[in-house]
Amino acid sequence: MNQANVAKGLTVSEGDDVAESESKSASELPPVQSRDGSSKVLSDAEYQQAIKDLDDPSLRAIFSGEAVPGFIDPNNMVTTAARVSDGVDNAEPHSAIVAARLRKRAEQGRDRIVCQRCYKLMHHNTVDGPWKKDIVSDPRALKFLRYKTNLIAVVVCDIFDLPGSMIPHLGEFIGERHPVILVANKADLLPKDYHKERLTMWFKRFAKDLDLNIQSIHLVSSLKNLGIRELAADISSRRRAGQDVYMVGRANVGKSELINALLRISIGGYRHKVLASHVPGTTMGLSGIPLRHFVKALVPTEGAIPQDRQTNLYDTPGVFSNKSLVSFLTNDELKVAMCSKRITPFTYILNLGESVMLGGLGRIDLVEGTQYVYVTVFSNIRPHFTRIKRANELTERIESGISTFLRPPIGDEERLKTFPKSKLAVEHTFEGLHRRHATLDVAFAGIGWIAITGQFPQATIQVFTPNGMGVSVRPPMMPFEYNKITPHTSTTRKTPK
Repeated sequence: MNQANVAKGLTVSEGDDVAESESKSASELPPVQSRDGSSKVLSDAEYQQAIKDLDDPSLRAIFSGEAVPGFIDPNNMVTTAARVSDGVDNAEPHSAIVAARLRKRAEQGRDRIVCQRCYKLMHHNTVDGPWKKDIVSDPRALKFLRYKTNLIAVVVCDIFDLPGSMIPHLGEFIGERHPVILVANKADLLPKDYHKERLTMWFKRFAKDLDLNIQSIHLVSSLKNLGIRELAADISSRRRAGQDVYMVGRANVGKSELINALLRISIGGYRHKVLASHVPGTTMGLSGIPLRHFVKALVPTEGAIPQDRQTNLYDTPGVFSNKSLVSFLTNDELKVAMCSKRITPFTYILNLGESVMLGGLGRIDLVEGTQYVYVTVFSNIRPHFTRIKRANELTERIESGISTFLRPPIGDEERLKTFPKSKLAVEHTFEGLHRRHATLDVAFAGIGWIAITGQFPQATIQVFTPNGMGVSVRPPMMPFEYNKITPHTSTTRKTPK
């Protein structure tokens, strides 16, 4: 633009209205002070010659009035589109099409201005610095719900991380009088052939021990829109007039993506989508969306009733569990450990005196009892089988800062030395009840679980994790994923692709 002003013989000073000056022809311009201090008005021929002498071809095209490919004046997009609709010949069709696309993107909320943190989460799934620095870890942050008079709570948990994704004593913070809809999210991570009715029954037995006023239970996938319409219909039927809806749960269970799924099935609601990513703690504060934006999903198509005009659906910050094994991981290690696609379980033989290791995050030793058991691994981390003595050596190498093939942890000597030491978390003695059905699950909070199968009078296992935390033993959630194998046929149920 400075080159263009020089070509016109103009100087730009603070407060000058350049646009007004450019709108006048060269003959109408008053005498102005040029760079050499003389007052001069360029003739039309001199003005055209000055434009031809410009170095930038785009500037030459702009000041000569030629069309520039791909250039759109943002102040004239609507006018250009209107000219095209009126059929005027001098309108630019390409500019009109692009302008219409830009307006549509703006209406859908796809061109919203976001902060640097949100931009990196949207496009790179990462944050600057440790991801745990701004995360909420105290469940008392939800205590304000107890004193609300009119709400319905949607408690969301990760079906791939139970019971680790449930907040203990959540009823003390929500209150016994508020109705609760329990949602098990991320069903799309389970094996393709899982039995939905059997899994729902298991989840109902699990929910009996929770101190919540549970009205209904749903298995959904917010990412794949599985079960979302049924959930929306249930919320709409149970919600009374004037009630707010609160999404509550641990960090990274998918509350924000569940809200986006409800917006996707609403009329015109997609433009109000909220930020969601696999990094725990993406939602940093309480954010509300008016229920009138959920037309057809939570609000009737004819519109909200007068009592619902001030109601909202709130996305609460996820309460992170310090006992989760992902709390020890860096941004790069999260991508290795956390499951983001459908799991294919594999069944292996674990012999007496051997260990199965999930990187440096989990390890099961078969120390006493039967000669072997079958273990079915449900995790994104590839398991490693070795002798107990060798497993101890690998653990000591990590603690000494020496790199191994176990992932995670990932990093140099300094990172390995800061990784928590492995400690005994659980020692469990049990009886194998069936040759083809799993007897129990050993769940590692945040990274998956291992099911143990076999028929034997007694077996003893020892489970090791960083700092000895994040492990629980539960009834088998998917006991029929095991398929009979023998030591003489194969060591795996399925061959990895």
